[in-house]
Amino acid sequence: MDTAFKDICRFDPSLKGRIKFIISDVDDTITTDGRLLPKALDALYKLKDAGKYIILVTGGSAGWSDGYIRQWPVDCVVSESGALLLYRSEDNSICYETNPLIRDSIEASSIRSSILKMTEEKYVFSSDQYARIYDIAYERNCLDDSSLSSLLDIIRNNGCKALISSIHVNVLLADYSKADGIKTFFSRIKSVLGFSEDWSDFVSSSLALGDSRNDEALFRMFPHSIGNKRVFDERSSFSVLPEYYTMEYGGESFAHVAGLLCAKN
Repeated sequence: MDTAFKDICRFDPSLKGRIKFIISDVDDTITTDGRLLPKALDALYKLKDAGKYIILVTGGSAGWSDGYIRQWPVDCVVSESGALLLYRSEDNSICYETNPLIRDSIEASSIRSSILKMTEEKYVFSSDQYARIYDIAYERNCLDDSSLSSLLDIIRNNGCKALISSIHVNVLLADYSKADGIKTFFSRIKSVLGFSEDWSDFVSSSLALGDSRNDEALFRMFPHSIGNKRVFDERSSFSVLPEYYTMEYGGESFAHVAGLLCAKN
């Protein structure tokens, strides 16, 4: 095991004051089996009350992300694995911005439609596919090894990128990732949230949280990071491991981390 991959019991307490930004995945990192536990929602409010900025980074749909930014105490959402940024404007309306790496909208729409038609009979789409603007998502648990391999071939042969999470296989219309999305949208995030840190200071004062291999780019980009027990369980399949791991899943783990960051002593 990577010696830098440490049990959360060895968490450096000095990080509490140095961490200003929480960069977190959503599914199976904040939620548990698709649900937001009361303790996870409470943890979000505790982090906000402690003065932390919360930036969600998810492979989830724009539709789900619209709900997060409206109802959860978060500052902005990088959605569909880096394709979109959602935030509130000064008049409190919800704004969407598209990653400039995504092809012209007409071309992107054509490629997306083509893949949808090629796969609609053989593969099971995510239940929130209707709420996705650019992404296509397939249910991971409905794919055996052979079906997964065939699906990945279709995605790549159409010039797209695939990401595999704990629950989905996602189609990305360009070569971006969750981490790339944050970097791409950084100037807008900085403007909207009104903080003064430059990119290097932002990275060093952030804590990344995730649960699966599609969070590896976050673990690579941010030196301070925590994976939950799913990462620990599947650690041999990761090319990059986070700095720490917890022995809880989902919202239980998120609440544990928030407790460490918000502890008075």
